[in-house]
Amino acid sequence: MPTVYLIRHAEPVSPWDWDGDDASRPLSARGLKQAQWMGEHLRGLRVADFRTAPHFRCRQTADEIGKVLDLQPEVDDRLHIARTFRVKDLQGLSVWVAHSNNIPDAVMRLGVPCNACGHASAWVINLDEQGRVEGYEYIEPEV
Repeated sequence: MPTVYLIRHAEPVSPWDWDGDDASRPLSARGLKQAQWMGEHLRGLRVADFRTAPHFRCRQTADEIGKVLDLQPEVDDRLHIARTFRVKDLQGLSVWVAHSNNIPDAVMRLGVPCNACGHASAWVINLDEQGRVEGYEYIEPEV
C-alpha cells in the first residue's frame, strides 16, 4: 500500500528578523528541534522516495530528517512554494517536504479534509493500488 508523508517545513526565523531573500530564510532554533523530532518520529521507516521543495527552510527540514533516516532528499521544483502539486503514482513510502500554501491543496485534491498545516506537521495518507485514499492521519511535532 503506497503511503505519503506530506511534511510542512519546520518553523523558520521570523521574516521580521531576516534581511535576506525569503527563499534563503533558515529554520529557527525551535524549527531545528521540530525537524529533528520529525526525523525521530520517522526512524526505522523504509522510505522509497524522499523529496523536498527548494526553499532553504524546506531543505534544512529534510536534511534533519535525512540524518536520522540516513537518506539524502532530492530537491524537487514541483514542490516549490509557488506551485500546486498532485500526489500520484506512488510506490512504497514517500516523504515530501513542502509548504503550507501547497500541502493543503494536494491533500484536499485527494478528498481528505485539510483543516491544519502547522510547522513540521505531517499529513500521512495511505492509498490503495489505484491511488484512492484508504486512510489518513495528521501529526504535529511535540516540540
